[in-house]
Amino acid sequence: MKSLTDRQKQILEFVIGSINDRGYPPSVRDICRHFDIQSPQGAQRHLNALEKKGYLKRDARLARSLSVTTLSESMLGSHPKPEWVPVLGDVAAGAPILAQEDVIDQIPLSKDWLGMGKEHFFLRIKGDSMAEAIQPGDLVLVERGQTASRGEIVVALLEDEATCKRFFPDKTRVYLRSDNPRYDDIVVSNDFKLLGKVKALVRKY
Repeated sequence: MKSLTDRQKQILEFVIGSINDRGYPPSVRDICRHFDIQSPQGAQRHLNALEKKGYLKRDARLARSLSVTTLSESMLGSHPKPEWVPVLGDVAAGAPILAQEDVIDQIPLSKDWLGMGKEHFFLRIKGDSMAEAIQPGDLVLVERGQTASRGEIVVALLEDEATCKRFFPDKTRVYLRSDNPRYDDIVVSNDFKLLGKVKALVRKY
């Protein structure tokens, strides 16, 4: 690799290998452990050099945002590159609360999870109205769209507040129903917007 030191080449190959094997790049701590680098700053210097030389690109605000450029894509092999799905803050699973659509992180997912031509985002659940299916703190993967089937779990926007519920439409209104019997249905007519339907969740134990 022209203009790379031996260590820079090793780190670049390690990043590409991680993407090939796992579908997502290593963290700075992963790089430190693998190469016995004593401080994150040491690994960052190598990543900064690789970015400056055009082999990597990243967003310093987000975790695991390393990706390769066209200069090094030929080393990726046949493994499909992951799609980075934004995390857009919190949504209530009890009383509706404001959902701030600010990207606070990104999570890599295989395109096998996402399908073709669909837009997705993650939201973190607060409240227990969807327990046991969805617990407080879970990240739900939402497929953006304005249609859903009866009984599907959706994220709906009520004025400027978002909530996660099951979708039950009838002729004149829509019932947004909790799985937890302690919560009453939310009954809406035209004063709501369907943001999408929940396709999966990520739970930390």
